[in-house]
Amino acid sequence: MFGLSENDSGQLLYLSLLLVLLVVSFGFGRGRGTGMFRQLGIWLLIGVALVALYTYRGPLMRFAAPVVQELAPSRVTEVTSPSGAKQLVITRANDGHFHLDARANGADVRFLVDTGATTTALTLDDARRVGIAVDSLGFNRPVQTANGIAYFAGATLDSLEIGPYHIATVPVAIMPAGAMDTSLLGMSTIDRFSSWHVEGDKMVLAP
Repeated sequence: MFGLSENDSGQLLYLSLLLVLLVVSFGFGRGRGTGMFRQLGIWLLIGVALVALYTYRGPLMRFAAPVVQELAPSRVTEVTSPSGAKQLVITRANDGHFHLDARANGADVRFLVDTGATTTALTLDDARRVGIAVDSLGFNRPVQTANGIAYFAGATLDSLEIGPYHIATVPVAIMPAGAMDTSLLGMSTIDRFSSWHVEGDKMVLAP
């Protein structure tokens, strides 16, 4: 619900209903006569609304997703398709590319989604930030870049989180300083999803 996993949505609903019960109990303890019942009715309506919101979270998320993505295009939004399948949706940015905010080894990293790249690659700064010991790497593997031939080093991420989807043991290429401006999410990672496709300005990933 609104970017939360189903488990998190359930916990949110539980906590919300618990809050309703606590407030209603407080009202019984302090309310008098008509005012007490009016307050009870209001909080019961709120409880019913929360239950309805959770029950219809799929359609509501499909409605809210475009708004969320317009406000934060790099945010990965989890939606439920009409068939009930979970999907991750990314919106195309103004530069014509798909970008996404992920967490690599627990650190925030912004990736450019590059379906023409075979391997997921990190800039040197991002590699250092996610905890890779870059000073001990051997940059001896050649690759063609927009700036010519560059030499990269191989490494492995322990974890990569894209929205609520968690991928363990992700091989990556570490690029030397100045080789590229942003980290790339290549096909070696995209293919870890069961499927993907582009619909207009949306990229849809199926976990």
